[in-house]
Amino acid sequence: MRDTEPAPLLESPPTSGLSAVAPRGTFLGELLTTLDRSNIPLLASALTFDAILALIPFSILLVAGLGLLLTRTEYFGMLDPGALIGNFLPAHEHQAVGDPMALVEGMLVKIRGFRSTFTWVAVPAFLWFSTRMFGAVRVCLSNVFHAQAKTMPGSYVISYLIGYAVGKGRDLLMVLVVLALALVNTLLSGAISVLTGEGIYLEPPWTFFVSGLGVILGEFVAISSGVALFVALYRYASPRRLSWRGSLIAAAVSTVGFELAKRLFGLYLGHAARGGQFAVDVNIGAATLLILWIWYMALVFLLGAAVAHVWEGRRT
Repeated sequence: MRDTEPAPLLESPPTSGLSAVAPRGTFLGELLTTLDRSNIPLLASALTFDAILALIPFSILLVAGLGLLLTRTEYFGMLDPGALIGNFLPAHEHQAVGDPMALVEGMLVKIRGFRSTFTWVAVPAFLWFSTRMFGAVRVCLSNVFHAQAKTMPGSYVISYLIGYAVGKGRDLLMVLVVLALALVNTLLSGAISVLTGEGIYLEPPWTFFVSGLGVILGEFVAISSGVALFVALYRYASPRRLSWRGSLIAAAVSTVGFELAKRLFGLYLGHAARGGQFAVDVNIGAATLLILWIWYMALVFLLGAAVAHVWEGRRT
């Protein structure tokens, strides 16, 4: 009697998700498999939640610092404090109907001289939620890299306490490093915007900074500081330390995604955000756009980590 059982399959059926549509053995296939296995969109949502929690006290501190800066602008020889911030805004007609920057300029008047008791509460709140956010970054990168934290010596309780203290210390150090690099990037980008704005006159040898080559050099330095920020995150925020080349590849992916989104957001502010008056739905739209921006940045950050992980795996 002939055996009627079907022949065994030579290969397993394709998996579900992104990895099912990619050719196996290729860089793209392994990348999609990593994205599918790590569930990158879900991890990005978790990072977005922690980033929003840290953003609330940070915004209070930022407004307080900006208010202090606006009240001290006479030290820079500026008669109009709003002129300092006006150079950072997209080009627009002042006092025009439907001016999309009217709301921002109105906020500057209220921010100047801002005083609140919440400022002192925001300092410990920011330290707590920012270290919590970097703890989430460490967990997400460990998930993407297949890395596990080192086991601390001692009993379970002692090991847990030591690990918690070491983790919080590392997170606090990363907060300080990232804030310093972000401040450098912001100051350089702001200086470029001010120097290339109208009404700025410099004397030699400072005229180099407003020339075409000077602007390009300033942009290069600003982008380089952003790359350094991402390299520090990828190399030191996870228990697994990437190579310098892998960290640079991941940072390049994140920087390109960030710069692209920043310029698209600038185009939106300059052309799309127009209207005769600002209503509640506009504020809701701005809040939604901010959340999508944070989620997009978290997604690009984890995508850079996945690219570096696959690249290092194929190299070895």
